Amino acid sequence: MRSRPVWALAALALAGCAVEHGNQPPAHERSPQAARDSGGPLHTVFDRRQEEVSPGVTRVIVSVVLRGPQRDAARATMEAVADDARRDTTVAAVRVLGYLPPQPGHGDRGGPGLIPFAYLEWIPAGGWDAVSAGNARAAHHAEVVFMDDLKVHPEEGEGPQ
Repeated sequence: MRSRPVWALAALALAGCAVEHGNQPPAHERSPQAARDSGGPLHTVFDRRQEEVSPGVTRVIVSVVLRGPQRDAARATMEAVADDARRDTTVAAVRVLGYLPPQPGHGDRGGPGLIPFAYLEWIPAGGWDAVSAGNARAAHHAEVVFMDDLKVHPEEGEGPQ
């Protein structure tokens, strides 16, 4: 079984490929809820995937580029994005993958691109893979995990938590 940290890093890396390969977010996907007082957005949505797990029950993955590395701001922004996704009554689980933009001069011409920063999961008991019509309306919990808090080399046999 793969460990949760390894899966999270892989998901963030794969989702980042969309931006690196030229997919730009449509202007209508920028969230007005996550705007600073200065009027600039705290994030830009660049990918949103929705998967139907059973009739009327879906899981959503939203990938966002965050403005900066402040944990409290990133957490609040990802929570706002998850809240937006949960407005759809069919949504039973949400993942928000948060990235920092590349450093100036990087990300162009094959250099380092988006930097995985954090992810948020809003899931029922049993986790992401156990979402079903039976637990879609049950109690959920949310967790934000920052990449620098994850173990780099998880122990053998460690499963998802």
